[in-house]
Amino acid sequence: MQPAITMIDLKKRFDNDDIFDDISFEVKEGQIVAIVGPNGCGKSTILNILSGIIEKYNGKFIIHNFDFLKFSYIFQNYRDSILPWKNNYDNIIFPLKLQKWKKQDIIKKMEEINEIFGIIPSMKAFPYEMSGGQQQILALMRALVNNPEILFMDEPFSALDYETTLNIRKNFQKYYLRYKPTVIIITHNIEEAVQLANKIIVLSKKPSRMISVISNTAPYPRDIEFLKSAIFNKIKARVLTAFQKGANLC
Repeated sequence: MQPAITMIDLKKRFDNDDIFDDISFEVKEGQIVAIVGPNGCGKSTILNILSGIIEKYNGKFIIHNFDFLKFSYIFQNYRDSILPWKNNYDNIIFPLKLQKWKKQDIIKKMEEINEIFGIIPSMKAFPYEMSGGQQQILALMRALVNNPEILFMDEPFSALDYETTLNIRKNFQKYYLRYKPTVIIITHNIEEAVQLANKIIVLSKKPSRMISVISNTAPYPRDIEFLKSAIFNKIKARVLTAFQKGANLC
């Protein structure tokens, strides 16, 4: 696989506060990389630098063959990204309207994305009429509707109950196997990281450094049985040990 994202000696300070130092790793095309670490260690800041939201930093990064129209970002504060004056349907298709998709192509794409993630109660309803978890799924569907080549996800399932989380993880893998986007996921959930990612990067407390990079070659799809398997528990233990070291919990 060719590299999709390359980070070299990335450093960031806010005022006199060192956030992280010497963050260097590579994400291959079609790979899912999860970043885990203690609260406040700069995980979201990494995504905000890569997406251009934060412009001042040291070091460098490359997103190879970047196409802005093939990029999506699911923010941790997903509610702020939803358009409250548009109904659910119009929220989801908003990226396609911006790209001037034909009406028949939009309808076809909506049928497909709804078939994969179709647990929104009503497309005619408005986001404020739904629960926080349903709004988060709405943001997920909108992020995926244009088949992004690069996808950033910051705590994308944090508002979901466990049953819904398991279903969404399953359906996200279905989407991933169909389109193979390059994905970076920020998560506090080690189970989520091990179930979804090809590679898991563990960061330390601030000022953050990379504690471990753990490969996960288990085949997809990784279902509930995978969560009960020996390979899952082995990888989870490695991640937890690295997290324990990085968070000074030893």
